Amino acid sequence: MSPARGPCRPLLAALAVIGVAGPISTARADDSADRGISLSAWVGGALDRSVTAAGSGRRLNEAVPIVGATGVGNIERVAIGGSVDATPAALGNARLALGALLGYERQIGRTRFHVLGEAGGHRFSDVGGAPLGPRLGPDTWLPYAGVRIGAARTVPAHGFLELGLCLFGRYDLGRATVANVTSLDGEGTRSDYRLGGLMTGVAVQLGMRLDSPHPWNQGVQQVHEVLE
Repeated sequence: MSPARGPCRPLLAALAVIGVAGPISTARADDSADRGISLSAWVGGALDRSVTAAGSGRRLNEAVPIVGATGVGNIERVAIGGSVDATPAALGNARLALGALLGYERQIGRTRFHVLGEAGGHRFSDVGGAPLGPRLGPDTWLPYAGVRIGAARTVPAHGFLELGLCLFGRYDLGRATVANVTSLDGEGTRSDYRLGGLMTGVAVQLGMRLDSPHPWNQGVQQVHEVLE
């Protein structure tokens, strides 16, 4: 090799690396879901089969509204986060669920798809809805496990607002029995309820997406800036 080409060897090597890394960087930059956090609030409806009358087996409030919020962060296609949701009830029969989320997430264009496993605690309050009488015992917590399948689309194309749809199902891993007493005209009527079962539903969500560039993309971009 001639002396004139010797000093050029590092430059030729750098150009070769950039030639290979350039297409990879472009492909990865198109996948804005490399790293980021999604925060969203959602509202929907659910079929609740987790509360039944102890005597008749009749389900209590089978169709219920549900509201909640989630926060999910992802690195590549691994997603982890948390959720809280509630079933409000003016006269009782309220629910509250606190859970952790872990699963798979992938972005195609402006749309992110996810499949998340869920586990946490399910609280039952004022079961039976007896405004005229006392409840016997404190609120009841049961562990649960479930799954969420959903999709969210960024609006506009390079914005941070997200609109999405989510299907979910959860199953209580324990069972319990609670009672309340309805008092009317000085007489009390006791009702027993069995807790634990399946809840499934659908919800629409509105939130925001905060993306973070992947370290690989940052490194390649810095190399390009130095060479320019």
